[in-house]
Amino acid sequence: MTSTSSPAARTARVLSYEEARLLLDAALDRAAEIGVPASVAILDATRELVAFGRQDRAPVLTGEVATAKAYTAASLRQPSGDLAEAAGPGGPFAGLAHGSERGLITFGGGFPLMVDGEVAGAVGASGGSVEEDLAIARAAVDLFEGWAR
Repeated sequence: MTSTSSPAARTARVLSYEEARLLLDAALDRAAEIGVPASVAILDATRELVAFGRQDRAPVLTGEVATAKAYTAASLRQPSGDLAEAAGPGGPFAGLAHGSERGLITFGGGFPLMVDGEVAGAVGASGGSVEEDLAIARAAVDLFEGWAR
């Protein structure tokens, strides 16, 4: 028997520009605190750039890398570094980084921003070591997770 009612529409949390700027500021503040000139990218649920910042003395390439980390996290719905081993040589997902037009990066520094199991956006940071990039991006994640839903 076929139902004539339409399926329930999915709703998604939309990351606003104002929120993206607050997340960006939190991450850039953390970079300044630890003394690492960095780039930070904030993407929305559609994986498009909403806010971006590159601090003075951060290498130019860090902008592209930060954006790719955020894109990877949003696309895979998990931190960008989680597939590092599996995407490496001989791993079951070897070559994954070449499987997207925009490019995926499978090292740490990108996190999805999740609400009720759905991606609301993502943050990516680049400029320091992997541990420093994780700390910078984590500042934005911590702020996002602290907001009331």
